[in-house]
Amino acid sequence: MSLGIRVVSAAVGGLAVLGTAAPAQAQPADDVGPSAVTLTVAKGDSLDSSTDQRTVLLVCAPVQGGTHPNPAGACAEIAAAGGDFEKLRGHPERFCPMIYEPVTLAADGVWNGQQVNYRQTFANQCQADNRSTTVFHF
Repeated sequence: MSLGIRVVSAAVGGLAVLGTAAPAQAQPADDVGPSAVTLTVAKGDSLDSSTDQRTVLLVCAPVQGGTHPNPAGACAEIAAAGGDFEKLRGHPERFCPMIYEPVTLAADGVWNGQQVNYRQTFANQCQADNRSTTVFHF
């Protein structure tokens, strides 16, 4: 079992035990498994070389919660993309400056019971914001 799945499994189990970590919401009937990911925004070309990172836990099923500031919005955005982080769309019409200050976005965990590992580096925060309106905003 990979470290990411163990961390997410422990986090989901911990939320179930705590009960007060986040308000519970009903899971949609079409979900087929647990959905919980750790999301990271890192300044730099990669997670390994970054010294400035922010990471949150987003749990979407069986309950919504975690440490993400807007779990309902983030879960809805990922669901609209079919759980495919490559298909997330934020502000695609916004033009960004040509300044190189790389930002790496990452997601690790499970979505509907399937393992998720997403990494993408953008030239700057504006371009990273074009990927998502809620998921990577924390």
